[in-house]
Amino acid sequence: MLKKIVRTILGILLVYGSVAFALKAGIGVLPVDAAITSIAVLIGMKVGTFSMLFHGSFFLGQIAMEKKNFRKTEFLQLLYITLGGSVLNFFLYTVLGNVVFTSYPLRLIVCVLAFMVSAFGCTMVLETRLMRTPMEGCIQMIAERIGTTMGKLRQKIDIVLVIISVGITLIFGVEWTLREGTIIAALLFGPMMDLWKKLFFSPKA
Repeated sequence: MLKKIVRTILGILLVYGSVAFALKAGIGVLPVDAAITSIAVLIGMKVGTFSMLFHGSFFLGQIAMEKKNFRKTEFLQLLYITLGGSVLNFFLYTVLGNVVFTSYPLRLIVCVLAFMVSAFGCTMVLETRLMRTPMEGCIQMIAERIGTTMGKLRQKIDIVLVIISVGITLIFGVEWTLREGTIIAALLFGPMMDLWKKLFFSPKA
């Protein structure tokens, strides 16, 4: 159990630390991170802090649906939520606060590496099988209840998040968070998770 918790914490650090680098690169992030960032900027809140509220809502959604069947180990999702948001704030506003990537090739490299590291961290968290992640866990539960697949429902939610991000940008003039990096992430993230799982987390590895 202790080993799983340590691996989970390390995975969280990698996921949220890399999100900070992707945001700092400024050429686009995943739809969920884009929506969180756009809303946070709009309401004047730190991105990591709003991330806690965002993912916390999915955690509460799981509790509301499972009620007494909610496993005690799933409360470890609170660690994912609070530590993740804190790490994001620390890297984005302290470590990278004064860092500016001026060269586009460098920004592209940082962005791609960030997605690769994030995919590794996410795979590490999921492969411990210690807990669900807040958003994906909630989406899976909803999908099962309405008779669809998680992939299809997640896709629809991503579309809504994209609409929210674009709407906030166009209406309120917030900086674009959906750019070419978003397309790169869409093409890279899933395959990289499969690759990391095969290399480091499969029984043979």
